Amino acid sequence: MFEFFLGPVTLCAPGSTNGTDDREGLPPDWHEVIGTAGDQFRDAFTRTCLYLVLGAADVSEALTDGGTRSDDTVVIGTEYGNTAALARLQRHAAEKGKLLSAQYFPNATSSSASAFVNLRIGATGRNMTINAGVLTPVVALWQALSALERGRSDVSRLLVGDVYAPEAVADARLDTPDAPCRDGVAHAFLRTGTDLTAEFDFGAADTPRPSPRPGTRPGLMRTVCKAVAHGTDAGDAAPVAFAERNSAFVTRAFLDLVHTLEPAERAVLECHAPDGRHATVTVTRRHANSTDRESQ
Repeated sequence: MFEFFLGPVTLCAPGSTNGTDDREGLPPDWHEVIGTAGDQFRDAFTRTCLYLVLGAADVSEALTDGGTRSDDTVVIGTEYGNTAALARLQRHAAEKGKLLSAQYFPNATSSSASAFVNLRIGATGRNMTINAGVLTPVVALWQALSALERGRSDVSRLLVGDVYAPEAVADARLDTPDAPCRDGVAHAFLRTGTDLTAEFDFGAADTPRPSPRPGTRPGLMRTVCKAVAHGTDAGDAAPVAFAERNSAFVTRAFLDLVHTLEPAERAVLECHAPDGRHATVTVTRRHANSTDRESQ
């Protein structure tokens, strides 16, 4: 069981793609916040993560510049991450009739979104990218809380989601053809504290869940619901299902629900993959709601 405090939760959904890294409906201060340095290797996903982290820095009292570093941990849960940058390099090389040179790879692969974020905010804690498919939001949250539990950091920055390149959309449809691929990344601050507790359960079924229609593959299923402590008279709320391939939207809904919990109430996030793997996290509020809680 983990203990923690949940800070502000934000979501950035850059809009639909037109086959490039440009997105419609970007926030008006997009370029002012993230700048253009390193754009050769920064795709739309990386820029979105930077925008969320830098835009929320003042709220978290995190130290961003001026040579002062923090022990923050950065955990990014994503299926496709900055693969758009790699695909772009491959497309450009093919257009020029050349093979990719090894000199491209250090910046294109090691400078993942989590590395860009860590360097930009001066974080010295853990830096990781989690790809657990449908189970990504639960696994990423577990990793972020583990850093707090083990005393490696006082703050974990959790980012979950995807901004899809055309290749990523095609790949996702091979596995879940009926699941929409909306762009979006959710960001949350997790801090050391005792306001909330989290319990996790991971498992794999012997056989995949039955297909909803004969001849089709089982789909993904993610649900969020509010529950009450055992022994009370109130009933649990009906689960709300999320059909999107992108984990950002269920993550945002779950963490927003956590913010509304009263003492002894619980929020439950369940993720079931088409192959039968499943993961659940249950967050319970222990203390009265804090006046510091915000959700944007």
